[in-house]
Amino acid sequence: MNEIIDLREYVYTLNKLPDLYESLRMVDEDFILLSNDIEPLEPTKNIIIVKDIPRYFDIKNKSLSKGIKHLCTEQYSGFSINFKNVTSTDDYLKSRFGSSSRYKLRRSIKKLEKCFDINYKMYFGEMSKQDYDFIFEEFFRLLEIRSIEKGILNNRNLKRKSYYHELVYNLILQKKASFYVIYNGYNPIDICLNFHLNDIVYQLIRTYDINYSKFNTGYVDLIKQIDWCIENHVSFINFSYGDFYWKRRWCNSVYKYDSHIFYNSKSIKSIASAYLYNAKIKIKHILRENKIIDKYHEIKLKIHHFLNTKKEFEIEVIDIDFNRAEPLDCKIDFYKNDYNFLRRYIYEFLFNFNEEEKDIKVYKLLKPLKSFLVIGKKNKIIINVK
Repeated sequence: MNEIIDLREYVYTLNKLPDLYESLRMVDEDFILLSNDIEPLEPTKNIIIVKDIPRYFDIKNKSLSKGIKHLCTEQYSGFSINFKNVTSTDDYLKSRFGSSSRYKLRRSIKKLEKCFDINYKMYFGEMSKQDYDFIFEEFFRLLEIRSIEKGILNNRNLKRKSYYHELVYNLILQKKASFYVIYNGYNPIDICLNFHLNDIVYQLIRTYDINYSKFNTGYVDLIKQIDWCIENHVSFINFSYGDFYWKRRWCNSVYKYDSHIFYNSKSIKSIASAYLYNAKIKIKHILRENKIIDKYHEIKLKIHHFLNTKKEFEIEVIDIDFNRAEPLDCKIDFYKNDYNFLRRYIYEFLFNFNEEEKDIKVYKLLKPLKSFLVIGKKNKIIINVK
């Protein structure tokens, strides 16, 4: 049976090399990050595939038996921020964004901090087990909700919840992993799981509370983490796989990922498996480069939504005069689970009118039955649920 090894998982989460490799360092640097002197288990009739090898790593093969060969095939593009010659976050943002975009980014931070009781925390080296368990559960709860919203049908990371729960806490204490968290009061609203290798940061999973979507917490998180990286002399921050517009805007370094396929040149079965798998990678790369895979997933998602989505209600938001009186039923606590569906619209009200969460009151109206009144210091809206 063929063996498939994810190099990123070995390097960033296990802090070791697959047995086929002797050492690993950053390209153009002499310092060895990882080394391995374990005798490798070489392929016989099957093959060993090492995938997701970023080209910013210089990885050295061990001296293998004479008949063991390997193929190197390009997979896809990766994105990162290289902090060489970056002295401040402001200077970095100027190099990537125009004045209008930088204004919108600053406005997002100001709006978020004005409307809510915001604080930022990097858990790196220290974290109580109680805090860890709480953040971890919230992290996967938000990730599941976000995955449903994005239409990700089989999120691999959600299936590995128990694995990460056992792994990450000790790595945080060892400064080999971190949680970056944006809080509203005591509630995490944006969480990023990072892994650390020397002065390299690898962002594995990012997620946020979709009720705060209007405030672009993902971008706020990025800015704050760039601040942290500069202050803590990080040389390189690498983002997880996936070619997205935001990565091309934010990153100053684009590189390729490769796969290595090790096979036994004395075995016909091993040779055939290696070249067949290599062809499969190349075809997938061509399909990816021509956006055919993206179109396939888009169509698949539309079919899934058509077959499975049940529209429970529609939301209508109406701005009303602040002095207009409405027939009130009762005041509600919109933080309760029964009113989860209201929260995004309430937070959009805060964003649109520059109101603050601590000042608002929410009431259920008498007529119609499923209508709610949101009152701030100077503004009002009615949210109708149809």
